[in-house]
Amino acid sequence: MRIGLVYRNIAVTRSGLGGGGDVFVVYLLRALKELGHEVIFATTRPTDWEPIQRSLGWLFRPDEERRLTIMPDVNGFKLYRDLLPAPLVKKLRRDCDITFDAYGLNLLWNLDIAYLHTPLTKDELSTKYSRSMYAKLYYRIYRYLADRKLRKLKTRVLTNSKYSRQIIWETLGIDSQVIYPPVDTALYSKLTANEFRDNIVLTVGRYTWERKLELIADLAVLVPEAEFHIVGNTAMKYAHEVIALIKSKAERLGVSNRVHIHVDISLKEKMDLMSRAKVYLNTLRDEHFGIAIAEAMSAGIIPIVPNEGGQREIVPSNEFMYESIEEAAELIRRWLKDWNPSLAKKLSLAVERFSYNRFKSEIGELLTTFENPKL
Repeated sequence: MRIGLVYRNIAVTRSGLGGGGDVFVVYLLRALKELGHEVIFATTRPTDWEPIQRSLGWLFRPDEERRLTIMPDVNGFKLYRDLLPAPLVKKLRRDCDITFDAYGLNLLWNLDIAYLHTPLTKDELSTKYSRSMYAKLYYRIYRYLADRKLRKLKTRVLTNSKYSRQIIWETLGIDSQVIYPPVDTALYSKLTANEFRDNIVLTVGRYTWERKLELIADLAVLVPEAEFHIVGNTAMKYAHEVIALIKSKAERLGVSNRVHIHVDISLKEKMDLMSRAKVYLNTLRDEHFGIAIAEAMSAGIIPIVPNEGGQREIVPSNEFMYESIEEAAELIRRWLKDWNPSLAKKLSLAVERFSYNRFKSEIGELLTTFENPKL
């Protein structure tokens, strides 16, 4: 079949892909091509494929690329822009058998499939649109108009976790289908062969404010026997401000010699760190899924994550979850001491349910449910 794949734009840094959504769409493109489909890839700007291929060691290009024009934000009416027609999206629907929004850009486009990665909760929406009478009225009118369109929605909505599915139900009244993102377990599970590890606590993710990576300096004070390594990219414009905050706090607390910051490093360099690490630390509380957590477990690294969000669906036991920084420190100290090759292999096997092959199979099954493709 001819599939129109819609994505805003793939963020690429010197080291490769910018974030989880970018990893997702590249593996989705691979799955669609391996399943034998023709893919038209519609984005807001051209994709730089070379660093992606250099990073991953493989690349599946679309059969055709098109530019996706999104209506401009007029005088701050960003939400209302979503209500306006998108001519190039309509043309894509005419030209393709199936249209697939790979990030949930706009449900109101009414494409065949939409994958929602980070739906906003009711609390987040309330906080955002309750700051003034104008904001409340602005959002109330938008919801009235949007709800009228959503009642006629024919889109098959997918999402990345049961946590996200619940949010979508509560905010949109849509019962979505969970298809977990693909994790390249074939790549990362090889690292479990390294049975000699250092007292390394690893964190992987974009340098963003919401990740609260500066807390790692506090943990370095509480866990003096550990070396903390942060691996991230500069896909976000303010990334260097986040890095500066982490460095200044680490220096102020006297732990800068044990808080190591890695910026835009290669996959090979990242995997070298993963092969030596015992513990993986996540500081983002409301993670909708957490591909980096699953990759770390596949590599035999013990995950320490907040007891919230979709990451609870990845981590196999409450003994790897924390509520406070002090509890996180206790868990880190425990698992640095108790890490062993047998546990590493068990954790690696536990994330096989998120493997790329499983993902490709589920996408294939989903596409077979769309009958009578346009000729």
